[in-house]
Amino acid sequence: MADFIQGIKDSVYLNLIYEDRYLFLIKGFGMTLYLTFMTFLLGTLIGALFCKLRLSKNSTVSKTVIWLKTLFIRLPTLVLLIIFTYLIFADTSIDTVTLAIFAFAIKTGSYICDIMYSAIETVDKGEIEAGRTLGMSSFMVFRLVVLPQAIKNALPVYKNQLIITMQETSLVGFLAINDLTRASQVITSRTMDPYLSIVITAVAYLLIGAVSGLLFRLADREKHLCRADFINK
Repeated sequence: MADFIQGIKDSVYLNLIYEDRYLFLIKGFGMTLYLTFMTFLLGTLIGALFCKLRLSKNSTVSKTVIWLKTLFIRLPTLVLLIIFTYLIFADTSIDTVTLAIFAFAIKTGSYICDIMYSAIETVDKGEIEAGRTLGMSSFMVFRLVVLPQAIKNALPVYKNQLIITMQETSLVGFLAINDLTRASQVITSRTMDPYLSIVITAVAYLLIGAVSGLLFRLADREKHLCRADFINK
């Protein structure tokens, strides 16, 4: 037992304390958070734009968006990163982190486009027609009838997409970006002791997912409380 405890102490010292290696993990954790939330924010905007264009009455615009969305979804994320970094933007001065965020956002936006489109399509057409019959404009029908129901239908899958986005950012180590996964790999290459750094990395990813889920639940709870207060007034 004493040898086991001493082994853990030695592993902690070698992986975290010696040469301040814990700083690799802290910086990697920060980069992972930055990549995840910037990608998800931009991806949401791209997804909303794609969804808007997909709903266009112009069949050419709609079909073009469907084709592009399908292309981005079917391309492996790593291949998409390589295309953006080494082909499309190879001769530009854009930094690698920005390129990675944009590539991830295009992929994420394509998925979110499908999520939004499917949620909008689930809204009962009779309710839309009823809104128009009451004299509402197209914008008012969308804002008051379609959007609230679409958000409710899309939210569970939308939350899962955040977790998927976080997982995909672990590929940026291929571009020598020091995220959480690459930090773990760097420490392992120096210590030849992968166990502790891998466990810390896994726990960190689980923590990000858990906190993200909690924030979504709090936001949803706040929305319901605000709605209840409005109805009571």
